Amino acid sequence: MILILDLGNSDLSVAIFKGDKIYATFRTPCDRRKGIDEYVKVLLDMLQTRGISPTDIEGAILSSVVPQLTKIVKGATKRLIGKEPLVLGVGFKTGLAFKADNPNEVGADLVAVCVGALKHYEPPIVIVDLGTATKILAIDKNRVYCGVAIAPGVKTSSENLIRIAPQLPYTGLVKPKKVLATNTIDALNSGIVCGNASMVDGMIRKFERELGGKATRILTGGLSSTISVAMEEEHIVDKNLIFYGLYEIYLKNVGSK
Repeated sequence: MILILDLGNSDLSVAIFKGDKIYATFRTPCDRRKGIDEYVKVLLDMLQTRGISPTDIEGAILSSVVPQLTKIVKGATKRLIGKEPLVLGVGFKTGLAFKADNPNEVGADLVAVCVGALKHYEPPIVIVDLGTATKILAIDKNRVYCGVAIAPGVKTSSENLIRIAPQLPYTGLVKPKKVLATNTIDALNSGIVCGNASMVDGMIRKFERELGGKATRILTGGLSSTISVAMEEEHIVDKNLIFYGLYEIYLKNVGSK
């Protein structure tokens, strides 16, 4: 079994691969106050819920966009399974070509998502990663990563709105029955859910114009299902892209790092 860890700004997402299939997935809030011992317990509890022993884990790979936690989660993983995890960074074999001013600026999470998409889908591809930030990526017909747009995340922007406008009620972020809302909660959901869905639809069309034609459209990330239901453009929801990408990168680099 291979342990895959994706450390994001909001959550630590974990997958266990058995062969080339995902055997189990887990998610826990990213807590910058926790130390190595606490993350060992978090990871161990995850494994035990599926009857997995740390000795079943042959290796691990970690992708992180939270520098202050990278060493902690890396240390916790090593202590748990007794093996040094790979930490995705510059110099890894990914099989991904880049059209970027500085390829080293492309985040590890974006690289992994693209590798996962190319494993399972035909290019050109437009990927919309709906997490703490909304990231929209393009891969052209030649399998080259050729750009990204980054916007405030759905939950991030809505929570900030409610924080600075305390008279607005908390909303659970669901698609309202109609866009022309007649109460405050539906109005918020119309603006946030339908508004973000329209932004994604529009950006997909803009990306496709620059790519020169229709692309495979994929939504991923924690809020992909929430926004998917309000979209008009045809698309696929695949929340496991980053796991597949990290697994492929692990296979390309195990033994060489």
